[in-house]
Amino acid sequence: MNFLPHGVQSLMTDAKPNLGDHAIVIGGSVGGLLTARVLRQHFSRVTIVERDTMSDECEPRKGVPQGSHVHVIFDGGMQVIDRLFPGFSSELADNGSVVCDLSRELCWYHAGVWKARPPSGLTSYWQTRPFLEANLRRRLQSDTDIQILDQTSVVALVASEDNSRITGLEIRAKAENDDGNPETQHLQADLVVDASGRGSQTPKWLESLGYQRPVETTVEVNIGYASRAYQPSHDENRDWQIMALYGTPPTSKRTGYIFPVEGGRWMVSEVGFLNDSPPDDDDGYLQFAQSLERPDFHDAIKDAAPLTPISTFKFPANKWRRYDRLKRFPSGLLVIGDAISTFNPVYGQGMSACALQVDELRKLLEQCTGANQLPANVSKRFFGKAAKIIGVPWMLATQSDYLYPQTIGKRPLHTGLLNWYLIRVLGLCSGNDTVVKTFYEVLHFIKKPTAFFHPRIAWPVFTRALGFKGSYRASKVRPTLPV
Repeated sequence: MNFLPHGVQSLMTDAKPNLGDHAIVIGGSVGGLLTARVLRQHFSRVTIVERDTMSDECEPRKGVPQGSHVHVIFDGGMQVIDRLFPGFSSELADNGSVVCDLSRELCWYHAGVWKARPPSGLTSYWQTRPFLEANLRRRLQSDTDIQILDQTSVVALVASEDNSRITGLEIRAKAENDDGNPETQHLQADLVVDASGRGSQTPKWLESLGYQRPVETTVEVNIGYASRAYQPSHDENRDWQIMALYGTPPTSKRTGYIFPVEGGRWMVSEVGFLNDSPPDDDDGYLQFAQSLERPDFHDAIKDAAPLTPISTFKFPANKWRRYDRLKRFPSGLLVIGDAISTFNPVYGQGMSACALQVDELRKLLEQCTGANQLPANVSKRFFGKAAKIIGVPWMLATQSDYLYPQTIGKRPLHTGLLNWYLIRVLGLCSGNDTVVKTFYEVLHFIKKPTAFFHPRIAWPVFTRALGFKGSYRASKVRPTLPV
């Protein structure tokens, strides 16, 4: 069973734009760039409104505090991007992105065990976020009918007289000689898509127009990140490209990552749950590394050369704005990506989840071909599709968070039973190739989490829980560094 949305294998259509003259995307991050590519197939012009300065340099943006930390795209997400920008994955790799078989080349300590490392055939792409965005912008800007208005903020939505339809945006550009209160401008549009991320103002704007704000589901984890780039030390025995060393709940709240990125560098991240944030000084950074459950992470970075200062980032809570549950919503407006949901990046699924949402938008708009205008029910249909996609990373992230009793959030009734089962699935990843491959297929959005309950996995889970060892098959491949 393939979790990729039906039809993702088809290329973008070359149909003449017919759903309107102008579409606007709020936000020029990855989700906004992908959305603009889809909209250009159906609207004569597309404008991206971005408050940050967009340069050709691969530098973190002020409005993206998580931009200094590593970003990965899994197979499911990259397949979508390649359909929007044919050949993009190869181009990204040629320009320096590190391409890995995640199962084979990742040395992962998780739930108290090292995962087996069988080849999976699943490809992941590792790079810094500025590098990824710069490569996407170069492809997008080859279309002269897509314009990026950077250093421009959105003040409000503009609506029809009865507020039933969004007709554009009120924007304010930052001029070089701003007196602190530059004039606003009206930008008219047939469709506005909010891809502005976790700081989205759409709930507030909806309320000002007489609509209900979406209900927000939150799971509070208060995570702190500290990342810096390193020049890797030489080790001829190293047979991995990525290391992830997770603390085992509920006692250990500290995690460490080593990721390869463009330029032959490592991006190293230390993570602390529940306000146990890593420090941002050199000595404290190495001491935090020493405090992890296993010594392998510290051993790998202690002789590596730091290349950048330490960048920190706080992630307070998983948040899901339930637009799919609203009974009223104005036509001419959509919300996508992190503007709908943000979840603990423990499994790195955010960008891939956003790409899959963009693909659902593509399919919905293609179904409208010939209508000569955007149907009023597009938002309801899209939010329903997006919710199904979001449900996968949301479940994986929040179930992991609920392993800590201090996590704040309304736990579903099945939480205890599901965590009992998933912990045993993760334990089997140390020596059962079928289980570990299934785990990575779910991670890559190739299969749904229901795959964890297939008899080939459920049988060894329950037989081992009952004390029978026969279903356990040791992997032939073990990580090099752990002993």
